[in-house]
Amino acid sequence: MIDLNRAGVPLMEIVTEADIHSPEEAYAYLTRLRATLRALGVNSGDMEKGALRCEPNISVRTLAQKARGEFGTKVEVKNLNSFRAVRSSIAYELERQVSVIEAGDDVVQVNMGWDEDKQRTVLQRSKEDAHDYRYFPEPDLPPLRVSREEVTRLAAALPELPAAKRNRYEQRWGVRRSEANVLTSEMQVARFFEEAVAAYGEEDGKAQRLATWMTGELFRLLYADGEGQDLRQIAASKIQPAHFAALLKLIDDKVITPNTGKKVLETMYATGDAPQAIVAREGLAMVSDASVIDDAIAEIFAANAAELMRYRDGEEKLFGFFMGQVMRATKGKADPAAAKARLAELIKQ
Repeated sequence: MIDLNRAGVPLMEIVTEADIHSPEEAYAYLTRLRATLRALGVNSGDMEKGALRCEPNISVRTLAQKARGEFGTKVEVKNLNSFRAVRSSIAYELERQVSVIEAGDDVVQVNMGWDEDKQRTVLQRSKEDAHDYRYFPEPDLPPLRVSREEVTRLAAALPELPAAKRNRYEQRWGVRRSEANVLTSEMQVARFFEEAVAAYGEEDGKAQRLATWMTGELFRLLYADGEGQDLRQIAASKIQPAHFAALLKLIDDKVITPNTGKKVLETMYATGDAPQAIVAREGLAMVSDASVIDDAIAEIFAANAAELMRYRDGEEKLFGFFMGQVMRATKGKADPAAAKARLAELIKQ
């Protein structure tokens, strides 16, 4: 029987120069590479499904070798299926090879595997010499030579890649590097963010506010609801980018408080309803009426006479206690600024 399960599936091997110097740098490189492949639509990047594998070659060299421009003997760790395993295996191999050299022994060129349970590399196959690796041209695969003109033509047809998006978010919209990195890590996330910015606006730091809410509150819901931390599931979310922007507008316009906004977002995530409809249906609009706030404060003072006396005797840290009581009494709907100003005025009387 011939297994044709993988017949017709192209295989691409990407080999870097020996210019990665730490486990963290390798991790960052692979993260950026996967984001690029996904943006181009040429690979899903799902390592656990076998769509992407990594086999790092690790070597340590002495100062004398460095001065001569030489590399140490390399060890290859085979068939790693997670970025975490790549980072951990490189870190372990670096320490192991340093220990071998410091003990006065030579590092042997071998293939190693990674034992996830024991968090260490294990010998898979030894090699007597470099020619055992079969470094020779494959006669049935002639070299493919691509002209510089063809490369230029293809490059011009590429979509905006994650690195370029990140720079645009930072330079044009003022998004912080930490959020920009996450927002450009998956094309589905970037698409959602850009549609939300289009609905919300770019001025006055709005893009950064959107970024903060997306990477904080919205991603929290995605992580809790999905398998692992695959942000691509945002494409299947019931929340529409325009609705997400509308939620922040309600907060900006002081229709609802930020804390109420978080609760509204949870309802949006579960139902797909527009935030305006949820606020109206559940009576969540912010209370700015001074008489309502005054009545709440009067009731709180009456119920906490001892604490009120302590505050007026100089225990000013109790102001936070009273502020919390005001927000609780109004079910979080009181305008925090108005409530704080009114409480500061009445508590001294």
